[in-house]
Amino acid sequence: MLMNKPMNEFKPSLFTILMVDDNPKNLQLLGSTLRNDGYQLEFATSGPTALAWVDKKQFDLILLDIMMPDMSGFEVCAQLRKNKKMDDVPVIFLTAKTEKESIVQGFKLGAQDYVTKPFDTSELLARVRTHLELRYHKEQLKNINLILEEKVKKRTNELRIANENLQKANEDLILLDNAKSDFLHIISHEIRTPLNGIKGSLEIIKEYSLTESVQKLFNILDLSVCRLENFSITALKITQLKMGNYKMDVQSLPFGLLINTILAKASQKLVQKSLQIVKSIHNDNDVIMGDFELLTSCLTAIIDNAIKYSNSHGTITVSSKASDQNYLIEVVDEGSGFSQKALNNLFKLFSPGEKHINENEGIELALAKLIMEAHSGEIEANNLGTGGALVRLTFPRNIN
Repeated sequence: MLMNKPMNEFKPSLFTILMVDDNPKNLQLLGSTLRNDGYQLEFATSGPTALAWVDKKQFDLILLDIMMPDMSGFEVCAQLRKNKKMDDVPVIFLTAKTEKESIVQGFKLGAQDYVTKPFDTSELLARVRTHLELRYHKEQLKNINLILEEKVKKRTNELRIANENLQKANEDLILLDNAKSDFLHIISHEIRTPLNGIKGSLEIIKEYSLTESVQKLFNILDLSVCRLENFSITALKITQLKMGNYKMDVQSLPFGLLINTILAKASQKLVQKSLQIVKSIHNDNDVIMGDFELLTSCLTAIIDNAIKYSNSHGTITVSSKASDQNYLIEVVDEGSGFSQKALNNLFKLFSPGEKHINENEGIELALAKLIMEAHSGEIEANNLGTGGALVRLTFPRNIN
């Protein structure tokens, strides 16, 4: 069969032809011509004999005489086309010149071509080879399509399995994120509960007169407790924002009130470094739509960072600009500026830079970025050519 024949070369010896003619002389002449060209041959002298042959053996082409007794070539062709094994095997009618007008009927019955008697040897061989080559390449193309379909089926199955594995991995990540969120929430709660007891005790101890050495230890303890509490609160907020389960309380917030609240909280730190605050506010009554607690945490982290890395007796400028759509807030200090490492990692979790940021500020500025994203805003940081650093917040007046 063609399906088992090699694809790289057409060889006549690979093909078997059935010749059907009631005239033995025609069979002898045709047989000699085709055998000399290398084809394998079988013969039938009647229609019923031909049909019996095709039930026993697979042929690649049939040469079929039209005018035969008992059963014409047309009837044989019609029967062949009902046989699934033979429905695409090319049929070439052998016809006398006087029968040419009836060849149209043969085409309607499924024949591919015809050759007139007496035969021209070159024409006969050319027509036989042409139809065998067409069928040969058609079969090879069919085989290629079957191979490609199998490969596509295999690849589709691989992609389905990969997609199922990816979906499972995503589900596992969601479970892991939920577990992490629950864990951090529990840790935060478990840390803050004893911290409240420690802070209460420290407040009582403050009422007592302490020796200088004890006072130093007390101050270290007080500072450590405050930092631990701040870290716990910040980590919990980051987790809630990243998991999308922080319930925002969006309200109208006058910018003047918001910034004054933050500066009041930072007043002691400003005094300790003899820093001056310069406010250049567009309008104290300009309103920002947002969550008061989150925006307070965001601006506090930025101003605390500016205070920490400002030189003593320096100036920190807080300015704002407003447009119909956006609100712009800038905090500028006169410190040494951000290192390149800090600029590359400034708002990433646990990626502190060399200057202008330590571990606590790293997580707090990461929180600031999450807060701005929650308010559909942006945060950016740059060094100034004249020295110092600038942090700019841009967010819309209204958020969804």
